[in-house]
Amino acid sequence: MVKKIFFFLMLFILFLGLVCSVTMGQDADSPNKGANTREEVVIFVENAVNYAKTNGKERALKEFMNTNGKFKKGGLYIYAYDFDGTVISHGGQAELVGKNLIGMSDSNGVQVIKELVELAKQGSGWLEYLWPNPEHGNKIEPKAGYVMKVDGTWFLGSGIYE
Repeated sequence: MVKKIFFFLMLFILFLGLVCSVTMGQDADSPNKGANTREEVVIFVENAVNYAKTNGKERALKEFMNTNGKFKKGGLYIYAYDFDGTVISHGGQAELVGKNLIGMSDSNGVQVIKELVELAKQGSGWLEYLWPNPEHGNKIEPKAGYVMKVDGTWFLGSGIYE
């Protein structure tokens, strides 16, 4: 009798552990996810900058393009530019790598890349602009981008739709 009670108690504990791990450990790709916050974006970019400084530029640029890597979390990804406005890595649109986008403006005339370059040269900062949202059929929506300088030659960023 004691063995049966112990067996069912262990099964119950295992079941609870499974339920807790599924409901509490939902990842960023879960359909129940909440929208990312600005604080999460800052931490995400800071982690990417630290990764780049620790692992080197070439390895970091490759990792930022890895669709299954640590720098692709739900709608968040890392983009990297040099200070001339050329894309050197892009976790959301790989086809942009090698293109200079310094003259690109949003529909309100905000020179998005030029402004991001200037913010990164100062160390870090936020920019609000309009951008096509791939999760809504590329509808133009307000977006906030955060950038941070890696060194004197390049910077990283990410952003959220607001």
